[in-house]
Amino acid sequence: MSEPSKQLTDPRELLEGYLDHYREEILRKLDGFPEPEVSRVPSGWTPVSMLKHLAYMERRWFVWDFAGEQVEDPWSDRDEDDLFVADESFEEIKDFYLAQCERSRQVVAGASLSDVASRIGRFQPPEEPPTLAWIMFHVLEEYMRHAGHLDIARELAEAR
Repeated sequence: MSEPSKQLTDPRELLEGYLDHYREEILRKLDGFPEPEVSRVPSGWTPVSMLKHLAYMERRWFVWDFAGEQVEDPWSDRDEDDLFVADESFEEIKDFYLAQCERSRQVVAGASLSDVASRIGRFQPPEEPPTLAWIMFHVLEEYMRHAGHLDIARELAEAR
């Protein structure tokens, strides 16, 4: 999927379009990645663990925080040192990621950008919950940052 149209002016269409663009961009960067289970960086994360992190990130922000649905262990993408981890295969994580992206789309489709997150997830009183617009922008920013991380990891993998 290419970037959304340069003629778009509707904030919702821009946010949804760019989120889908970067969701697919992540998968494109992982397509044909040599040894996605092998770390190329000092912190030890792998491309597979990055994909798992992005799946859980979607789940935390849209399902747990915004929609207020209880989720089992929302931080399962990290170990006790807060590092991204993955014991599952690339295909298992990819399927989980795609399911989380679809669930996020469903949550967003039924809400207004001005709706605020629930009090079920991270936003317990007295903290003010963010709006859906803020959450979508934050998730987009996280995708953009991690897409760059995957660029570097791929460059390091292909240099070997």
